[in-house]
Amino acid sequence: SEAPAQEEKEGEMQDQGPPVLKNLCILPPLQKSGTLERNEVIDRVPLPPIRSEEPVSSIRAALADVCGYSHLTNYRFELQKPLDSSVAGNQGDLPIVSPYTGVNAVVSIPVALQSLDDEQQSKDHSLVLDDYGDLSSLMEGGLQDGSAFRIVLERYDAAQIRDHVTRTRSLIAGNAPAVVSLDDVSDDKGIPAEPENTEPADEKAIVENKDKDGQPKDKNEEKKEEKMKLPTYPNVGSTIVNSKDLKNFYYHACGENPDLYLGDVPKQATKFENGSKKKKGKKGKGQAQNGTEKEDTDEDVQVEQEMRELIPKLNQLEEKTKLDCSIRFSAFHPPPRSRKMLGDLAYLEVKPPGESKSIHITAIPTGFYVNKSTDAKFDPSPAAKACFSHELLDCLLQASSSFFTAWKSALEASKTRSKLMARLNADGHFACLFRVAIRGDFDGYTKPSIASADEGIDALVHSPSWMVPMSKAALESEDSWNKNGMHSANYAKTEDDLANTFGVDFRNGNSRDWNEELQMAREMPDSSLVERVDRARVINKVLSDFGEASLMGIKAISDGQIAPMNPNEPSRSQVFLHNNIFFSRAIDAGIETFKIAKGDKAARKSASRDIHCLGALHRMEKDGLYTLATVLIDYLGTRFVCQSILPGILNGEKSHSLLYGSVEAGLPLSWDKDMHELLEETMGKMWIANRPLPREPLTDERMAAIKEAKSASPLPGMSSEEEKKEEPAEPTVDMCTPIEAKGIKGSDERKYVLDMTRLTPRDANWVEKEKGGTGNWGAIQSSSPNKKSGVIPTSLDDDEWTLAVLRPELVNSYSQFLIGTYAREKKAKRDAEEKAKETAESSEKDEKSGEEAGAKDEAEKDNKEATKESPDAKEEKDLPSINDDDLDYIKSLRLNVNIFLPDIKSLEGIDDEAFAQQKKDEEVVRDVSNFLWERVLPGITSQMRTATGQQPPHDGKSLTDFLHQNGVNCRYLGRLADMAQAEEKKDAEELELAKKGMTTGMARNSMPECWLELLECEMVARAAKHVLDRYLTMNGGIAASHPAQTVASFLSAIVSSGEESAAQTENRAAKQNENEPDEEDYSALTLYDAGAIDDGTMPIRGRTGIWNDIEEEIGRRFRYSLTIFNRPAKANRTIYIPLLRRVCQKAGVRLAAKSYETGSKCYCGGGQNLAPSYPISPLDVVDIVPLMKHSAAHSGGFTPCAPGNPSSLPALHISLPDARQTLESAHVHHSGKALSRALELAQEACALYQRVAESSTHPGVVRCLDLMASILFEAGEHGLAAANQARSLGLLVQVNGFDSPDAINVHLLLFQMLFTGGKNYEAIKHMRAAIFLMELMGGPSHMEIVNAYHKLGSVYQTAKEPQLALRFFQEAASRKSSDRLLESMISKSLAAVLSQVGDFKGALEEEKKANNVFTKLLGKDHQLTKQSDQQLQLFAAAAVQQGNKAVKDIKSLEEEAVADAIASELEAEEAAEEARQKKRNNGKKKKKGRK
Repeated sequence: SEAPAQEEKEGEMQDQGPPVLKNLCILPPLQKSGTLERNEVIDRVPLPPIRSEEPVSSIRAALADVCGYSHLTNYRFELQKPLDSSVAGNQGDLPIVSPYTGVNAVVSIPVALQSLDDEQQSKDHSLVLDDYGDLSSLMEGGLQDGSAFRIVLERYDAAQIRDHVTRTRSLIAGNAPAVVSLDDVSDDKGIPAEPENTEPADEKAIVENKDKDGQPKDKNEEKKEEKMKLPTYPNVGSTIVNSKDLKNFYYHACGENPDLYLGDVPKQATKFENGSKKKKGKKGKGQAQNGTEKEDTDEDVQVEQEMRELIPKLNQLEEKTKLDCSIRFSAFHPPPRSRKMLGDLAYLEVKPPGESKSIHITAIPTGFYVNKSTDAKFDPSPAAKACFSHELLDCLLQASSSFFTAWKSALEASKTRSKLMARLNADGHFACLFRVAIRGDFDGYTKPSIASADEGIDALVHSPSWMVPMSKAALESEDSWNKNGMHSANYAKTEDDLANTFGVDFRNGNSRDWNEELQMAREMPDSSLVERVDRARVINKVLSDFGEASLMGIKAISDGQIAPMNPNEPSRSQVFLHNNIFFSRAIDAGIETFKIAKGDKAARKSASRDIHCLGALHRMEKDGLYTLATVLIDYLGTRFVCQSILPGILNGEKSHSLLYGSVEAGLPLSWDKDMHELLEETMGKMWIANRPLPREPLTDERMAAIKEAKSASPLPGMSSEEEKKEEPAEPTVDMCTPIEAKGIKGSDERKYVLDMTRLTPRDANWVEKEKGGTGNWGAIQSSSPNKKSGVIPTSLDDDEWTLAVLRPELVNSYSQFLIGTYAREKKAKRDAEEKAKETAESSEKDEKSGEEAGAKDEAEKDNKEATKESPDAKEEKDLPSINDDDLDYIKSLRLNVNIFLPDIKSLEGIDDEAFAQQKKDEEVVRDVSNFLWERVLPGITSQMRTATGQQPPHDGKSLTDFLHQNGVNCRYLGRLADMAQAEEKKDAEELELAKKGMTTGMARNSMPECWLELLECEMVARAAKHVLDRYLTMNGGIAASHPAQTVASFLSAIVSSGEESAAQTENRAAKQNENEPDEEDYSALTLYDAGAIDDGTMPIRGRTGIWNDIEEEIGRRFRYSLTIFNRPAKANRTIYIPLLRRVCQKAGVRLAAKSYETGSKCYCGGGQNLAPSYPISPLDVVDIVPLMKHSAAHSGGFTPCAPGNPSSLPALHISLPDARQTLESAHVHHSGKALSRALELAQEACALYQRVAESSTHPGVVRCLDLMASILFEAGEHGLAAANQARSLGLLVQVNGFDSPDAINVHLLLFQMLFTGGKNYEAIKHMRAAIFLMELMGGPSHMEIVNAYHKLGSVYQTAKEPQLALRFFQEAASRKSSDRLLESMISKSLAAVLSQVGDFKGALEEEKKANNVFTKLLGKDHQLTKQSDQQLQLFAAAAVQQGNKAVKDIKSLEEEAVADAIASELEAEEAAEEARQKKRNNGKKKKKGRK
């Protein structure tokens, strides 16, 4: 009531916001009095209307894209009075060399330096714009509509000179400006500006189905448009999507036909067959409508043809914008002391385009000038033509005519490029990404390095793709096989690499205190929405910067650029401190550290569990409880832990205090009441129980081992006897956290929690039965003696399984199951009591008089009617009240996370009551584990069989997410595969019985083959990742220093069916093209074995050894023996491409985009020489990128990241509850059909996500756009729905890549939206993209591919294209489906199309198949069965008629053939007779001649 109204009022006031300023402009740099040569009012830069809260930094950033101003770096803005607005602003006619930066320009002292002068302190600087503030501070100083901002150039220092040189290098490296005005700017950076018309102007009109004028819409309006044609596929092979064609990966992933872009396409095939796109400026709309069909066809140019024409032009223009000019610091730099005293700051050496002589330039505080130095002589004094300018670019333009010509050409090319990009980008964000990905396949480039992926798609897509496009220029260059042509000389990169600080900004003073920044951000006020948004934005910024700094630090550590803190210790124990980040390897630190898990594998797993739990605590945001910023990075086989520094941890023990837990093994557990209460409140929300533990938790055996290790250590150990004596006498302490967890009070008085290795108990299924486990695995192994011996361990005694815990989703599911059971039992008990009470009351009524009883009955009847008439009262009565007993029961469901742990003392004899409770806790955990084993896992198998769940998993990533959502860990992949095998065996038996006619019924669904294939593929990929990591770290990590050979041989082994013999290798080498390299070429690439020793060789193994290691890892990790992969009998079911993709993603490997011969014999080369392994060679391995797991990530798992690209970090969790609640509310309104309100809330949530992330490339924004598209589609706005969905697809691809699982779902949605909206041509592309991605990720047996091909066939059948429809239906029928009803529908559709093309016999056969399934599944009385019976009769009659006609035709043809044969014989006899007669006549003539 009043509160919502007040909030709405405040919201309206907030929406009004600060005033909007109009007609603002920027004036050119200030000149000395009386020296102005041009009308500066003409050269002003108009600004668009902006709010007073607009940051000044955004105005500077916008000015950096304007011609004539983009090269300015060191200046300030000063407010001036309004100008005469009648004079036109800058129209792009500013001279190439700026007239405002020369000797007449005013170069002022920076305002900050002026404050050092006592006389200047009293000077008013209120008209100077604060670069770190906004415009609101100038409102009182006279800022108004029409005001001007004057540019005032400032003096340089040495650091600003370096910044200016960096900016100039950027401009000549392809970033020449193309904007001439800021009041009407289009995005020309290659990514189109997001369309503003993707949201409806009138939401109410959408809901009411009205147009802009308020009139009811004609639902058939889109149907009235000219009928669209569909894409045609002349070749039979082009109809089917080829998932093995990785060379054209980006074409297929976008649904495009590579032949239309790269092949020789006839002219008529390049015209629009659907969805024409008019060329502007040729003829008007009326002319197009009144013209002939031929004229329309000539005007309508297809998208593919347009891109074939424009992309080469764009490539040429892009190369023109890159000047072949090097700007570097001279060999005479830095200036000598004598010249520093004269003001010299730096010396530069510039080599202009096409010139052999270098230009030497001196940088002074006021600018740049050409000096007299040469390559051999130093003379920094001004040359005769000094060409002084405040800007380096203007100085060079005056000094070099070739540079002037090249820069002028670059400006013209940049403007033309901007116009062409705007033309191509009109198709949307996704089409633009596709264009950038394929640009290297076209002509226009002369330098392969310019067309590389680093300059193209890798700069736009955040997640580095496992497929790297190879440019045409690189493939056609000389010696293209070694890829040397893709790299060019660049002195700027050389200087940047040598000056690399690996994330540390020394100019800001000390390194950033990441922990203090993060905790202060978390402590920011959050009482209002604005404060919460600011708080979330700061948290997101700090954590993003921390992830980037960690990534750069790991790269530096791997390269040996950073020294360890403890260099005298072994490498496994070394730790690093860089940029206030603590780096350590995730390996066993030794027995002296208090921990439960032992061994490197357990330490690696513990680090992953710790970061998962920290992420959960980060999302809870409990006041008073703090966590450190933490990141895990896997790189070249090593896992690193990166953490912010806990305050005081490096300053000795007195600067911080341990409140909870223990750090050193052998010491008793510390305990603090306040810390315990804080943790108990937090852990209680996660179903964690508070239980007693021994104060000295380790067993005597473990303590003895620790004491022995300490005595054997050469390092002096500190005795802890005194500390033990000071401990209280209580033998137990209450703990509500893992026993390894530590609560520490830092020097900042904040309480931090560390080593939170688990938030759920250990999984009892992975505990030996003798130690309290369920024994489920032992029962399975004993009942399956046929399992491959030696692969699956007979025992569960593995250090890594100490960290095998239950999923939080499973705990929640089990708790809800128990609470539901408890509530039902309570309700049944209450109903029974009420019924007994009513029975007792009715017996009393019988004993009373009739009048009293009647009066009471009437009163009770009125009460019942009143209660019945009140739904709220009825609902309140039905809802059981929650009392103390209920709360106690809910509290009893909390689980003990410290059970089934090794080396922990038993409570027996210490606290018998706690020991009894611990036994109960163990039984509860066994119940949860059995719930998972007996209920959840069979439920998932049944769900996959019956296809009753949501979208099936497409690949290993979506499979992992699917299992985690159901509370299942990935270690159960083997168990799920066993169950899938049992289901497949059951299906095979049922099919055999059906063939023999021994069964009348039939189940609709069978077990999809893709499920078992996907499970095994993920197991192999995960095991392969661990095996490859082991190979890279063996022998001191020698393989990690040059990993290409190891990785290529490893990948070749896993995508092959066998290993080549020596003869087969020689035969294959003999068939190679002349341009392909041989072993000698590979050996000549590098000195591979120079200086190597016997034990330093690369651990290259053959295919058999690699697969043995993988299968051993699968047996240990998943307790499973492969049945498809590495099995020759099941080679037809092995999905090689999905496996290759998944292994590359798990290991961070990036391969060249080319088609690889998978499934054939392989060659695993290596050893002392670099060898061409097959089918993947070392040169096909483009890069190996780090994988990051962020504690604050939006989703779990490791994400590939590219060092040096901040946007490649994983998307982070948005710490703004308002955004999530608004989006959830939008879903609720959408479900309730309140479309207008739902759309409004979705837009609001989208805006909140963008404000916090400061970018639209965030999964939260994508989800909002998906919801908006669904709302608009349901409202009938198909065009707007498709536009929003297309924008969602573009952002999704930019975040996750072209082949993410979510992209499949969006492609399918776009197909539906575009097809409904009549845009069939584009719709077909998205369906083909979905098919390619499904087969690429899940293999050809993917359960949705059959349905997709059936939909395509139905579209073409509706469009009366029977030949193409027939191809799609035949492809759908050739693939095995798990839905027998779908198979019958495909047969029925196939029969209909065959009848259209006149093949009635084939139609009859297909209809018989459909009829047989209909009869068994649906029965004879079902409508589909009856329709099929009728069709059978029609097809049979048509087939008979066609057969009779064919017989008659055959007889007629035979009679004609006989007659023709007789006639031919007669003709032959006549011809022979004529020949004989002619011969006789010739003989008579000869006789007469003799006579």
